[in-house]
Amino acid sequence: MRLGVVADIHGNGHALEAALAFLSAQEVDAYLCAGDLVGYGPAPNECVRRACALPGQGVAGNHDLIAIGELGDERCDQRARDSLRWTRTVLEDDARALLGELPRGATAHGVALHHGSPGDPREYVRTEDQAQACLDDLARMTSGAEILVLGHTHESLAVGRRRGTLLKATTGSVRLLPGELTLLNPGSVGQSRSRDPRARVMVLDLAARAATFHAVAYDVAACRDALREQGLPPDSCHPWRSHWGVMVHALTRGRHA
Repeated sequence: MRLGVVADIHGNGHALEAALAFLSAQEVDAYLCAGDLVGYGPAPNECVRRACALPGQGVAGNHDLIAIGELGDERCDQRARDSLRWTRTVLEDDARALLGELPRGATAHGVALHHGSPGDPREYVRTEDQAQACLDDLARMTSGAEILVLGHTHESLAVGRRRGTLLKATTGSVRLLPGELTLLNPGSVGQSRSRDPRARVMVLDLAARAATFHAVAYDVAACRDALREQGLPPDSCHPWRSHWGVMVHALTRGRHA
């Protein structure tokens, strides 16, 4: 079984189509989506319909839940809050219903799937200690899953229960050891927060016991044009911050985006 794993699409249809074309060429059998189909991007309805039509399993992210009124936006920064207010005005009934049907957590093909953490879709899991705490939660679950897939941070990550951090904020392949609980985050399809604006995806090969992280080029200029047409900030698909900038933002604002 080969799974195409995506997260944090954020209404970026240009990035999503490029990501799905790449994963189709990788001959994946099904898909996992770790949430945040909407928010920031200019094509929320199209991204919801496209992602929810894929064979496989998805979960709701914090932006999805805010868009349908199940979470408040008080923990968002101003860019996220403004984009979500716009998203709510254009979200069509069928897309809203599809978002409402997404669970906050699920298990598929022996993989546990959540957005932020198993207990909170708004919690960022960026450090090895945070990842290990989530793997402790996974061990207490009754699903029997050895792999936990998260999103939300927009940064690729692989952490093994015994081996620690295996990959962070880059591409490459990670070997999955039998019996070792492992946390995986594919990074963001639609809103890179690195110097490189490509769409991030992961191929999870359960038979070969390997997770391979990829970065896929897409038409960033066309996405920015679409953002302008909707009156949204044209850099919403690629608001790069340095790691230091992320730390300062978290310390001074204390918010989740």
